[in-house]
Amino acid sequence: MKTIKPTSKANLKRAAMLMKALSHPARLQILFFVEDKEERVFAIQKHVRLTQAMTSQHLKVLFDSGYLDRRREGTSIHYKLSKKQGKKILPYLEDCAALWDGPAIGKQSS
Repeated sequence: MKTIKPTSKANLKRAAMLMKALSHPARLQILFFVEDKEERVFAIQKHVRLTQAMTSQHLKVLFDSGYLDRRREGTSIHYKLSKKQGKKILPYLEDCAALWDGPAIGKQSS
C-alpha cells in the first residue's frame, strides 16, 4: 500500500471530508450494496431500510464526495461505485472488518 502524506491544509481538509462521508453505517451499507452492480434508488432504499428522503440524503453525500456515480434513465436514478474513488475505498473498508467484530463502540464488557 502506497502511503501519501498530506502536504497542505487543503489536502487535510479534503481527507477529512472524505472520511466524514464514510462516517454513517447506512453509507457504508450502500457502498457495499452497489459494489458490483448499478442499482436504482428504490432498491437501495429497500436494502438499507430507510425512508426515501433519508436514502437520498445519504446518496447525495456519497455522490458529492466522489464515491458514487449516477445516471438518469427516465424518472429513475441509478447509482454505482465510482471507478475513481469508490472502488479504491472498499478494500480499506474491508480491512476494518476486524474492528467491526469487536464490542460495539460505547459498550463495555462486564
